[in-house]
Amino acid sequence: MSEPGPTSAVDDPCLVLGDVAVLLADGGAPGPALHALRTGLGLAAVGLRDGAGRVVAGSVAESVPTVDIPVLGRAGTRLGMLVACGASPGQLPALRSAAAVLGLALTPPASEELEEDRDEVADALHDGPVQALVVARYASDAAARGGDPAAARDAVQAALVDARRFLWQLRPRGASGFVGALDQLSAHLVEAGGSAVGLLGDVDAAAALRGPAGVTAYRLVQAVARPDGPHVRVRLRVDGEHVLVDVEGGVALASPDRWLRRAQALGGDLQTTAGRLRLVLPHPRRED
Repeated sequence: MSEPGPTSAVDDPCLVLGDVAVLLADGGAPGPALHALRTGLGLAAVGLRDGAGRVVAGSVAESVPTVDIPVLGRAGTRLGMLVACGASPGQLPALRSAAAVLGLALTPPASEELEEDRDEVADALHDGPVQALVVARYASDAAARGGDPAAARDAVQAALVDARRFLWQLRPRGASGFVGALDQLSAHLVEAGGSAVGLLGDVDAAAALRGPAGVTAYRLVQAVARPDGPHVRVRLRVDGEHVLVDVEGGVALASPDRWLRRAQALGGDLQTTAGRLRLVLPHPRRED
């Protein structure tokens, strides 16, 4: 099946952008839109790189001079890079507009992400603190009918501990320092009978994980670290323009596609294999 595109390489740039927008509407894949952009502007090649620098759509001609334009999503977060091969200076406005359209198309609606987050929290609340409260209620009823008051008190105390732990899990800690956040997470794991998180890495990589990047990295570790699960080890290092966060061990990551979208919203990437996760994030100082 042939890819749709403009009828010639001399189309008005506005018409080309119209074709790009139509092809990206309603969740269209970027491949046909990049084809339309390439043929419409007469370029040698057009590709889309993700946060890790991989070509994920279109193509890139390495032997031809390129123009790299950031593809930005919501709140200016970098989703990738539009690479135009063989472009002329006069085509820059059209290419910047195409990158903006790509950014809008590739950014998932906030409502969808929010709804998924709410479902996840509701499930965790039901399976954790709510069940502990049910047990406390039955123990209290039994105590009221002449049962053991100490057992009721212990059940209520256990429910309170579960509720406090759940509230602590909800509060992002990465913004106040990734290493400090992992120290607190380790303390909670040990308190619950699990193993502390092992951390290895250089100071530069740890210092770069601040703000949204630190929160995302911390949340990823938190998602797989469980008191009754395998030991978790985290390794940090800087690789050129990126900070790499390798997470080994732990339980299987739920909804990896959602985590990939979160990484891409920061201009990064997430690679998943059995028992290992690699979060790739842009180094903030390398972007200055």
